[in-house]
Amino acid sequence: MLSAARLIAHQTVNGRYQSKLQMDQFPVLGHSMTHSLDSFITDSANSATALYTGHKSTVNALNVYRDSSPNPFDDPKFETIAEIFHRITNGGVGIVSTAFIADATPAAMTAHTADRGQYPHVVDTYLNGITNYTWTNWTGPDVLFGGGAEQFIPGKTSYKGQDYYELFRNKGYNVVLNNTALSATSNNAKTLGIFSISNLPVWLDRNVYKQNLLGKNNSPDGNKGNATDLPGLKEMTLKAIDILDARHRKEGWLLMSEAASIDKQMHTLDYDRALGDILELDDTVKATLAKLKQLDSQKETLVIVTADHGHGFDVAGSADTKYLNAQKTDREKRGAIGTYRESGLSQYVIPGSPQDTSSLQYSQGAAFPANWDPRYTLFSAVGANPDHRENYQVHKSGPRLPAVNTSAAEDNYIVNYKDAVTGFVVNGTLPVNNAQGVHSLTDVPVFAEGPCQEMFGGVYNNIDIFFNMAACLGLGRPNK
Repeated sequence: MLSAARLIAHQTVNGRYQSKLQMDQFPVLGHSMTHSLDSFITDSANSATALYTGHKSTVNALNVYRDSSPNPFDDPKFETIAEIFHRITNGGVGIVSTAFIADATPAAMTAHTADRGQYPHVVDTYLNGITNYTWTNWTGPDVLFGGGAEQFIPGKTSYKGQDYYELFRNKGYNVVLNNTALSATSNNAKTLGIFSISNLPVWLDRNVYKQNLLGKNNSPDGNKGNATDLPGLKEMTLKAIDILDARHRKEGWLLMSEAASIDKQMHTLDYDRALGDILELDDTVKATLAKLKQLDSQKETLVIVTADHGHGFDVAGSADTKYLNAQKTDREKRGAIGTYRESGLSQYVIPGSPQDTSSLQYSQGAAFPANWDPRYTLFSAVGANPDHRENYQVHKSGPRLPAVNTSAAEDNYIVNYKDAVTGFVVNGTLPVNNAQGVHSLTDVPVFAEGPCQEMFGGVYNNIDIFFNMAACLGLGRPNK
């Protein structure tokens, strides 16, 4: 996917890029294998477990070895890097995600359960840690930013019906619910920032197709308004660094910041939205390095950029959307695909006309496409997908839903007749009870810069990322 992101945001002249992704400029590149304990295809829970603990686990499990008990909380547990770091150094910990904050990747920083779907419990572990076992003394992260207000508003979806906004306040947290408040809040206090119900809207809808922010009833205060005053990954990450630096410059700090909707949009085959969030991630990496330099801590800070799994996505050419839309049959529409010489060059870097509302210009030096809806788009796909229709155009009306269920009794997904209506039908490769794409076996890149960067070159297992981070942080202890 990085190749596609680079293609749509950076210009080439005579086959050479005139600029590159910030990640391209990291001094060390490695590749991580993602196998789990019980499957060679991982899910996000046990892959995050591997990254944060150095332990392999099973699908859907967070920081436990699953046992035969039906109780999702009594399985053998192991400490996460956040818990170890806090225990040994008393340093700061930050957790940032564009997902609902109880989702697997952020949850794996503190939760211990065989079932990643125990979302209310996950939120309680952020605040209280593990309370019914002898365990690491956890006093809560310094920073917790993301979506998922439904687990904080008192009611059926919060833990024991409690008001977690109030519980966090009672433990000394500043609580902010929009970007304006986030910018203004003090850097000296622990801070909870929850900015929407469910996942945060993606970069493309926050910045280009802003009408899609309306009618969502996703305000984090639970009053059924629209969450429109939203931070992005960059705003949340930079504020998290400010807070962690102000509170723990002496002891040090650990920050996990997740561009969650790259994965979520790939599942629904919404490649434009996934690519927008990759470019937002790259812009966040660029801004993070600048922030660390401003704080005079860049040489002391290890920055790692990686993924927990892939999706088997690639680009094989271009699609002439004007030609495709003019044809009447599916077989004729396939003639719009250009490969090899006929693939041409990227049109995303060419601005549209002033009347073209999809054209978006940037003056801050951030690299995003100038035009999200050119005539010639990417002929792209994943290898595992449900039945769907494809026209290779950006979905301007909101995130994609490629397949719909035809049966109330059982899952039986077919092409969504409302999706990509000008396109042609692509037969699925997955069982018909699958509504969306799945993860793949592919190794994932690991970019590293800073102290210990040399430890992250080569090809290795995802658990080795944990051991390398722990060694760099000095968390190891001799056997007695």
